[in-house]
Amino acid sequence: MPIEEFMKQQYLTLRDEIRASKARIFIILVLGTMVIPAVGYAALASNAVFASASMPFIILVLMLAFVMEQNSIIRAGTYLKHHVEPHMEGITTWEAWLEGNKSLRDTDRYFFGTFLLVFFVFYAIGTGSALESLNGQYPEQGWYGGAAYAIGGLWFAIVLFRHWHACTATD
Repeated sequence: MPIEEFMKQQYLTLRDEIRASKARIFIILVLGTMVIPAVGYAALASNAVFASASMPFIILVLMLAFVMEQNSIIRAGTYLKHHVEPHMEGITTWEAWLEGNKSLRDTDRYFFGTFLLVFFVFYAIGTGSALESLNGQYPEQGWYGGAAYAIGGLWFAIVLFRHWHACTATD
């Protein structure tokens, strides 16, 4: 296979990967902003202790999925910039154009930060509801839940801290 065809196929494959990641991010967004509050409310209204207790962990998994997808998009774009686009002489390539217009990528950073802020609020509310539900049903074991939610929140904060730059890079 000639190098030009190989580069073209890499570009098309990575473009499809980015498109699929964007679609998965949209699904995560819909699940997180519509389904999580509805299920959380239903769990509280029906006094389903286990459902309430599991909500903070489900929110953490959705947050991790979002970080993973965002990281995948940035990784594919970086590969395009460093390994595919240098072979495209005489034309302005997508990643080079975006790098020259940093304000165009600000929206992605704001979206990433806003999504995580909203989900941290959901996590805090879900944790409070779960602890209230656990303490009502199992008062002597409620602190186990609190410790588990604190460890889960701390673990996510560490993961986010380690991946923040990779998920919000504009160069």
